[in-house]
Amino acid sequence: MAARILLCDDDREFCRSVSSILAAHGYFVSIAHTGAQTQACLQQHSYSLLLLDLMLPDTDGLGLLAELRQKSMIPILVTSARDAQGDRMAALELGADGYLQKPFELRELRARIDACLRRAGQPWSATASGNVLESRGVRLDVRQQRVWTNGEQTKLTPKEFELLRELLANEGQICTSQDLLWRVWGYGEAIQTRTLSVHIGRLRHHIEQDPSNPELIVTMPGVGYMFTEGKPIEPHNTN
Repeated sequence: MAARILLCDDDREFCRSVSSILAAHGYFVSIAHTGAQTQACLQQHSYSLLLLDLMLPDTDGLGLLAELRQKSMIPILVTSARDAQGDRMAALELGADGYLQKPFELRELRARIDACLRRAGQPWSATASGNVLESRGVRLDVRQQRVWTNGEQTKLTPKEFELLRELLANEGQICTSQDLLWRVWGYGEAIQTRTLSVHIGRLRHHIEQDPSNPELIVTMPGVGYMFTEGKPIEPHNTN
């Protein structure tokens, strides 16, 4: 089944060009020119990916991104002419799955779209069950895109889910920061960003008993992070 893509950009000529190329390669493309139209489309239909411009006539794209990420797990690829490093970092830390600066080659756009879709939906076979990773009270089901901590379901964003999946799949082994940035965000080069540390902090808040003193996801100073091996941590006694 072909992927359904929602393209949000107020440049109508850009939308026509991009949608025509993507349609020729088998994608179904819908277009929105404002933040309000984007929200309406997402409420009415299901999409595989959102291409989001940051400069919209009725709202700031970063604000819209933050709002959408609070209520939706749809992969979001930001496409913007804004070249400030701060915008790129802010978009990624707010939960964007990638940032592509205009102007760009449509070939690169297709590659980024395909990468986002693969990370959002490819099967995983790191365990004998093929789709379940489980350790120390944390259970991750790839097919269902769901996570449980000590038997209680934990809601994660798509990037938090992907990051936890990488850490669990390499339990007891150090995952370097650069490897995690490549596998989860698609960075192929060294980059200065707080994206990884911010998402690690959020993950700890979701699954650690004491996020300020983590026992599951530990920092390996100057190298990266590791999901530690050991006995499951018992839930706190709240009685």
